[in-house]
Amino acid sequence: MNRIRYIIYTTLFAFLLTLHATNEAYAQKVEFGVSAGLNVSTHLKNFQFEDGDIQINFSPEASMGFNGGLIVRAPISQSVRFQAEPSVIMLGAKYNDNFELRGFDFQSDSKTDLLYLQLPLLIQISTTPPKRVVYGRQRAETTYHLTGGVYGGYLLNAKFSGTNSGAPIGIQFEGDFSEDVMNQYKPYDGGLIFGGGVEHGNRSKIGLEVRALFSVIDSGNRDTFETFKPQNMGVTIAVYYVI
Repeated sequence: MNRIRYIIYTTLFAFLLTLHATNEAYAQKVEFGVSAGLNVSTHLKNFQFEDGDIQINFSPEASMGFNGGLIVRAPISQSVRFQAEPSVIMLGAKYNDNFELRGFDFQSDSKTDLLYLQLPLLIQISTTPPKRVVYGRQRAETTYHLTGGVYGGYLLNAKFSGTNSGAPIGIQFEGDFSEDVMNQYKPYDGGLIFGGGVEHGNRSKIGLEVRALFSVIDSGNRDTFETFKPQNMGVTIAVYYVI
């Protein structure tokens, strides 16, 4: 774990140095923007939860979430740029599984919602079409790019909620629940991002990007569950605007 943290901190420091250097060289070209979108996420290994007589071990399925934040972009060369994106993202998973309570079987339709403050640090490689000027004005162009990098995340909130149903004494029962599960997760997350996108514009640009993210850190809290070892993974799609 110390080695993983060392790699993440070293990478973060290197990216910040890169951003500072490009800022000095291209201060007039630094771009800022906003992004918003949706994501589909889940996690590796089963979800575990205990509360009194309830002991749960659920298989994860895909869950919908959201993402949004700011963009800071600085060029490194004509076709390569650095991008930092302070943002928030909702990750998690859905569960449609059974559990046993005091000898009775119950069905659970539930999910975990994990809200992270996230900082992706990215390198993008973009196509560079020739500039075209029409009536003295540069024409807007469409470009395509590949994205790769790392991210760090800080857990803001973690909730396990849903509906349990069953017929323990021959009478159908259904009840909603919501539990705070912050203590089951480590406060930090980190991993890899790769993807690609398209954008259109000249001085200001609008774009669309699809990415995959995978956590390289086991985000389970060992003090709560020794065997709970989830790793977040997901696919995001977002629209963005930079100026």
